[in-house]
Amino acid sequence: MTIITEDTLEFAKEHISKYYDSDFFPKPVEFEALWHNWNDVKMELMSKNVQKFWIPPPRVMAAMKPKGGFRVVHQLEPLESIVYTALAREVAESVEPARVPPEERVACSYRLKPADGSFFSGGTGYSGFVEKTEKLAEENEYVLVTDITDYYNQIYLHRLSNAIEYSDPELKPVGDDLEWFITSLNSKPSQGIPVGPAASIVMAEAVLIDIDLFLINKGVFHTRYVDDFRIFGESERALRQIQKELTLYLYENHRLTLSGEKTEIYEANKYVENQLHNQYAEERMSIFKSLDVFNPYTEEFEEIEYEVEDEEELLVERVIAVIDKVLTYPTLDLGLARSAIRKAKWHSITDIATTVIKNYGFFGPVVGDVALYLKVVTTEDVAEEWAPRFAVLLGDEVFDNELVRFWTEWYLSQYSAYLANPGIRAFIHGSPFIENRARAAITEYDIAWVRGMKSDIFHLGSWERRAVLNAARVLPSDERKHWLKLTIGSSPILLDRWVAKWVLETA
Repeated sequence: MTIITEDTLEFAKEHISKYYDSDFFPKPVEFEALWHNWNDVKMELMSKNVQKFWIPPPRVMAAMKPKGGFRVVHQLEPLESIVYTALAREVAESVEPARVPPEERVACSYRLKPADGSFFSGGTGYSGFVEKTEKLAEENEYVLVTDITDYYNQIYLHRLSNAIEYSDPELKPVGDDLEWFITSLNSKPSQGIPVGPAASIVMAEAVLIDIDLFLINKGVFHTRYVDDFRIFGESERALRQIQKELTLYLYENHRLTLSGEKTEIYEANKYVENQLHNQYAEERMSIFKSLDVFNPYTEEFEEIEYEVEDEEELLVERVIAVIDKVLTYPTLDLGLARSAIRKAKWHSITDIATTVIKNYGFFGPVVGDVALYLKVVTTEDVAEEWAPRFAVLLGDEVFDNELVRFWTEWYLSQYSAYLANPGIRAFIHGSPFIENRARAAITEYDIAWVRGMKSDIFHLGSWERRAVLNAARVLPSDERKHWLKLTIGSSPILLDRWVAKWVLETA
């Protein structure tokens, strides 16, 4: 049985504060309440074994894919997010040396180097993956390209526990508790890790340790980026045999399968020429370089010095050019779109905002980046200017996707000028997401809505209940204090009490 340590909890706090709890959802306001009550939170989380915690299921939505279809994504409840991150930190430094050494560039993705709240302070490793592919292509005749079908959602949790124990036998209790924790998140199914938290990358890499060793023991050369494998050999026949043996190994030991659609054998030199260095790939790499090297995990930039007088003007031009180029492709290029939008957010570049809004549906697969960017460049005056555009836009079919709607409401509900528009106001107040309606109530100081929700608060779900408690900050002080003190004294749910205490002390 594992008791979480103070050091790993402090890492979790720093990680979530600096980065995110889920890469697919807005960061919940509850974390502000948890940091406000941090000493009490730590004492509670360190007071008992992990398996004594009550683990509620995560929020689950379907994220749009650029070429159609959807990906299931998750957001853990805030306390569970802290626990999961702390457990990942507990195992990360043992998992890393159990992997193939980084200098061999076999397991290229996300080498684990926890520091300053980041699991991956050394970067994501994609460039090493490309370089090793090119090197092996020069030395071999053929390459087998394949990946694992729906990898995160198919990971067998007992194998995850085994992998953690393999990395360090003393971590067996932590591995067992992680298996129990994720199984509880899944409401008992023993497959699948959450898609969204960075901690899941640690788990995914741990599970792949023995798969890398299996291929090495077969005497073949390979490199991979997460579950994207490139396996090299001297003949198609030999690689077909490896494909068969890998298929059986994955099934018999992990209950994983290779993607039929994404599995193919190529002549190695032609693969590099046609897939890595075709016109689109070369153009894409050139665009990335024009934006400077960007790490989407840390949001840090490795700036390149330009021999120009007005560097800011050049950057604006480049971001505009990238967005314009992205719009010429038949489907959204996630990497380019994210890099350009995040660059614009980081530097508060307003020039692409109208283009992004005009093409909101096309950018649906990166709606989180769009909303975070717009939040940075929006003022009340800007919101008043853009409100008519959004009012028309809200009828688009892209808002049939609940994740797109959730992010858009999160953004719109924070500006009075948007809420003054009848169409937008109706959209928000007709929302299935009470969290966003509560945010709008705070923006509008809508005391009537908050009072109307008070009597029903214990009939609400956990996210909704806490949102209404947060909205109590618009109530008159006497009414607010009475209700929140009553909640603190009577609620059986710790997080509710901490949210109430935070609002009581900060409203």
